Formats: sequence, C-alpha cells, structure tokens
Amino acid sequence: MNTKTTLLAFSCLCALGSLSGFARAERFIDTFAAPLPQQTLPGTTSPSPTLWVGTLGGSSQPDDVASQSGLAGVLGGARDTTLMASTMSNSVTLSSTTNGGRYALGYAAGTGSSGHLLLEYGAAADLNANLSGDGSVAFELEIVGDMDNSIPTRPVQLTVTVASGAVQAFSTITVVNDGVYQIPFSNFPGVNFADVDYVSFDFDGAPVSAIDYDLIGGIRTTACLQPSGSAVADIMLDTFGAPFPSRAWPGVGTYPILWAGKLNGTLKPTDTASQAGLFGVIAGQRDAVLSTSSQTTFINAGMSSLDATPTLSYATPSSTSGILKLIYGNQSNLNANLSRAKAFELEIQGDMNDSVPYRPVPLTVTVLSGAVTRSATVTLLNDGMVYIPFTSFPQVNWNDVDRVTFSFDSSQVQAVDYTLIGGLRASACIP
Repeated sequence: MNTKTTLLAFSCLCALGSLSGFARAERFIDTFAAPLPQQTLPGTTSPSPTLWVGTLGGSSQPDDVASQSGLAGVLGGARDTTLMASTMSNSVTLSSTTNGGRYALGYAAGTGSSGHLLLEYGAAADLNANLSGDGSVAFELEIVGDMDNSIPTRPVQLTVTVASGAVQAFSTITVVNDGVYQIPFSNFPGVNFADVDYVSFDFDGAPVSAIDYDLIGGIRTTACLQPSGSAVADIMLDTFGAPFPSRAWPGVGTYPILWAGKLNGTLKPTDTASQAGLFGVIAGQRDAVLSTSSQTTFINAGMSSLDATPTLSYATPSSTSGILKLIYGNQSNLNANLSRAKAFELEIQGDMNDSVPYRPVPLTVTVLSGAVTRSATVTLLNDGMVYIPFTSFPQVNWNDVDRVTFSFDSSQVQAVDYTLIGGLRASACIP
C-alpha cells in the first residue's frame, strides 16, 4: 500500500463537497464552536471568552469589538463581533458557552437598556459564498431567552443584511418567543445568493430592558422552510464535531482517523472506537466500527469539514471496500425523545455513481426502543439528501429511543469514497 496515495485519497475525499450542486442539508455560517477571544473582565481575576460593555467592576466602555480570523466552523474563517451599550449605566456581556450539548453565544444584560449585538461575516474580505447552489432557501437560527417571560414582552429586533456585488438588502424580524427562526432568501430582493460577499446579523435589544438569551447551535442555512411560528430544530445525533480517537498508522504517524485492512505490512481487519463524554453527540456516546471485506485492501474514516460544516469521510484507495457502523446508545440506553421529528436525515456526497457499473452503498438504520427493534434499508447512490421516515420503523416508541445504529455497507463494491456532511440528524422537516 502506497501511504502517500492513501493519505491523498482521504484529503481529496474531504474536498468532494465543493463539486456537487445537488440539494443538500443545512450549511453553517457559524457553528459557534470557535470561542470569542479571552479577556479578564473588570472585577474578576480569570480570563473568559466574553465581550462586555457599559459599566462593570468600576470600569466603563461603550462598545467591545472582536475581529477574529482563521476560525474553524465559520464561513470564510472570519467573524467580526460587536457588542454595543445603549446606556452606560447598565452592563451587557456576550459569552461563548454551551446549551443542551450544543455550542452557543450567551447574551446577558443587567437591569437597564439591553444594547446591541452585531455578528458580521465577510467584513474584511468578500466571502464569495454560494449559499443557494446547495438547495438552501433561508437562514436559520435557534434562540432561547426571557423575552416573553413578562408582560409586556421584551422583543428583540433581528436585522439580517446580505450583500452581493453592488446589491445590498436587509430583512427584519421580531424575536420574542423561544424557538427556531427562519429568514427566507426571498426577503432579500436582488441579492445573488450564488455569490454572497457579506452577511450580518444585528440583534437590537436597546428599546427594552434586562434581556437575556442564548443563540444555540450556530447560524446556518436550510433547504426546508417550516410554517412561520412553528419551526422545529433538528435533533442532532452526531454533529461530527468530535473526532475519532487517534490511531497509529504503521510507518506513517498518528492521526484521529480509523483504519482497517493492510497498511505497510500490518494487518488489522477491524478498528473499533468506543467513546464517551463527546460534545455534540447524543448522550455523549458513540461507538464506531470499521471493518474490511478483504485484508488485501485498506479503508479509513475520519472527521473533516466542508467550509464551516463538519463532515465524516470514508475512503477506499483501491480494491474491495468494507463497512462503517456508527452506534449511539450501545454503552447505555439513550432514553431519547425523538417524537418531534419525522425522519432520520443525512447528506452524502461520493463517487458511487461516477462510473459504470455503479457502486451503491446500502445503509441500514436500526432503532431499539424497549423490547422493539426495527430496521430500514435505503440504497445510497446519488449525491444529496437522504431521509429515512420514522414510519419505516413500526411500533417504535419515539418518546423513548434507546439505541440507533447506522450501518454503511460498501463491502460488495470496490474503491468507493463518500463524505457524510453536517452530521446525522432526526429532522422535523422533509422538503
């Protein structure tokens, strides 16, 4: 096995996503995984990833700006964050945090006027981002806060601004209830979403007081519009943000990439990884099994990214392939409530149909709930979205799911490569 060829095959596979124009799942503008810069707030002794404005610990400032570049999980790699006070007598903070196993930005105001938060992407250099060629039709974000915890309510005005060439357009919505908000691309007349240079999200809480909220799970695009006021967030089984454990590659080095088969004279028919305490994985646990269909071949699987969106890539440089199995709930029951969703959802891009004969990959999803086990199989051949409706699993109690297994079986074909983009999800929306 030529090791250089093997590593090249994996790295080329990670870039496959840029080649396809089929309808896809959500793409991230910002996953929030990259934290704000560390600073020590007035009156404290330890640094934290937090911006602050107003008056805090005897110090005052009207605004706090963080211009960051080289960020993973951010479209274009750069984010400009501006926090602005609407009165100096109050204090407002913005912190990188987590909420419900997802990355978040936490906004907190004191008792006075609540101020302004501005997130900008493409401020220093044009993004040149194609946000529509992947089938996306709207921006999407999820917010949880106290805007509706009192009467009168304390709404936050969100203005999204998009620029493409000489055209700039904006759309404003009112954010008051906890939930998912979608801003359709159709709200931005004249904008070419195939070539977006700049996008910003301006959260204005200045007209109201004492607002606290979390932006949860990042800012993304979506290909599925839900009824206004009743949009439901996906349930992430695995965001692909947590890498596999490191593996020694004989004669090469150590990488967080599973491998099986024959490498530089070393035989390993199966590679198994049982991980716990993982962020971005349901119940924090994932078991992965990679096995070859022939010990004369070599296969590997590892995490990467496509622009700002995490991915999992599977590569077979040559010869027969193998099986990748991802299991959630193998170590202990998930006891997961998936009832608000309608289907399992994933996006795949690969070379299954790039040559004749085709090289299809059967995917079998197995769900365990109490004493009930049900399986459904679909054939993966074309690039794009794949949905496995919950109706394919009769008698499963979706209020209490104990285990979910995804088995990608390419053992019957040769030299197949594919990338799973944006994680494994239970989705409430099927386009």
